[in-house]
Amino acid sequence: MKISILMCVKNSMPYIMASVNSFLKQDYKNKELIIIYSDSIDSSEDYIRSIKSNKIKKFKFNGSIYESLNFGINKSKGSLVGILHSDDILFSKSTLSLIAKEYNRVKSDVIFGNIAYCKKNNILNIVRLWDKIKISKKHEIPPHTGTFIKKNILKKNKYKKNYIISGDTELLFRIFNKNIRYSYVNKFVTIMRVGGLSTNLFFLFKKIFEDLKIFKLYNLSILDYIQKVLFKLRQVFGQKIVRLSNYHKELNSASKVKFLKPRDINNVSGKIISALNLAFISYNYKLNLITQNYLFWPDGIFSRQVGIVKKIPGRLYFKEIINELNFKKKNKRKIFIIGNLPKKSKSWINKNLSAPYKHKKLSYGDINDLKKEVLKIKFSNYAFIILTLPTPKQEIIANIIIAKYPEVNVLCIGGSINILSGHEEKAPSFFYNLNLEWLWRLRFDTKRRIFRLFESGILYLKLTILGDNKIH
Repeated sequence: MKISILMCVKNSMPYIMASVNSFLKQDYKNKELIIIYSDSIDSSEDYIRSIKSNKIKKFKFNGSIYESLNFGINKSKGSLVGILHSDDILFSKSTLSLIAKEYNRVKSDVIFGNIAYCKKNNILNIVRLWDKIKISKKHEIPPHTGTFIKKNILKKNKYKKNYIISGDTELLFRIFNKNIRYSYVNKFVTIMRVGGLSTNLFFLFKKIFEDLKIFKLYNLSILDYIQKVLFKLRQVFGQKIVRLSNYHKELNSASKVKFLKPRDINNVSGKIISALNLAFISYNYKLNLITQNYLFWPDGIFSRQVGIVKKIPGRLYFKEIINELNFKKKNKRKIFIIGNLPKKSKSWINKNLSAPYKHKKLSYGDINDLKKEVLKIKFSNYAFIILTLPTPKQEIIANIIIAKYPEVNVLCIGGSINILSGHEEKAPSFFYNLNLEWLWRLRFDTKRRIFRLFESGILYLKLTILGDNKIH
């Protein structure tokens, strides 16, 4: 008996990597994953094209999520069909085996199990459970992502396209209002990351409106809806103990932001190394710079979104990088420093970097002029390129360089050399200890930095409201 899993994908990096891997790790062999992907501004399409597995079918389809799911149903070959969102994972390696065993035992039309909710950036941090599921009242339905439905039922009961968020709720109500046989497996089936369409602030009111419309359609009252909301609140405050394994740790690592330790700088290639801070997260989205090529160092309180990491100012990170470049100078890559270097900063480099380097001066002008200038520079393969431009210009230039020279490493170090050299005064420890170094630096290049701080703050607030402030 074949099981089909449907996955709709749009701007799903980096979490889709864990989702796909959770499918590939399943010990059940008679399976298929149908990926329905649409135009994305991140590297989702590149990742999907890179997947090599005869168990995975990929289709490009630019439609709404429910139109895409209907498309996927038509393409599926399995007797049972389940949904796995592109940022969720199957709970264990034996999840599909568990579902298949239950199906073979009772031949149910619908089989469902429990789901756990985790933090967006950490599978290991469980925040809510939907377990001990009962379908004893007319307003009770199982979780959509933990439910497997016979394909012949789905063929007759497609998702309705007039819903933006709650089409899955309507479908389940419609199916459970028919004379069907269902089976509940009291085990966890899916781990779902919080922060999807139905849980972010921007769509909250739209979801409430659609849910109420659906409840009315199926002769359910406001009281029924309130009971449903209260049930979800009980999940938040209830027990959250779930046994996790190395399987979960491996998947968590697959889609986590990767931090690069300076000692490993000579062991990577084809990477853009950047500070993970407010400016990067905000401009990364505004300018569509999202790529799989990034490695980071934690620079700012926003790095804590991806785990407990200690902040490392760019100047300290760069000093350690220089030590590695000096230590490995016999096997080194050719080093280029790109951007303006004041006299004091160039003297500091000459004193502290014993490995030979080439300095290519770039203007701080219009970004289009910078693009033309950098494209004229000839870099060697496997070069190590240090950019001393401000964010977001340095990230834009870094992406242009690595597209042309895919084996180089590009370090976006900004103004760190100017601070190390004393060209720009270092902040007193008081500011650093309170994470207020950014405030001190407003004394220099004040107009540009105030504008960047204001713009990046507004962008980040917008992304938070949209529920899209994930880090790639």
